[in-house]
Amino acid sequence: MKKGIKKTDNYFEQVKQRANRTNYRYYFFDYLYFKGEVWGKKRGRMSGFILLCWYWWWIVVYPGNFILIDSVPQWSSLHLGYLGAMFLLICVFLLARYRKARVQALLNHYRRSKHVSTVQVYFLYLLPFVLFFLETWLFDEWGW
Repeated sequence: MKKGIKKTDNYFEQVKQRANRTNYRYYFFDYLYFKGEVWGKKRGRMSGFILLCWYWWWIVVYPGNFILIDSVPQWSSLHLGYLGAMFLLICVFLLARYRKARVQALLNHYRRSKHVSTVQVYFLYLLPFVLFFLETWLFDEWGW
């Protein structure tokens, strides 16, 4: 018997267990979290937390940092406050969202998903770089 799953032969208890399940909505970043967790269990040195932090820094923080650099001195208190707030925001979000029950629901939801090869994982890992350069090009084109 797996941890956290109570099996019963009683039909009414099975129906009650199904009725008490939380219905989650699943988004792309949930899938990324799942892939980071699965990849980390197989290869090590990776987790869903790290993968989502990686995306957050390359897609949100660094482009915002380039916008902020033009108007604020490099290591001023406002600049350091921005970096600290962005770090704290993603950590609180991930710790609040991905509790034990949510992670178990993700593993159950995506357990039958297609196997992702090593090449596909590296593309998922490099995707934030591509999006970062696309964002900076757009910011330059728009004159920000």
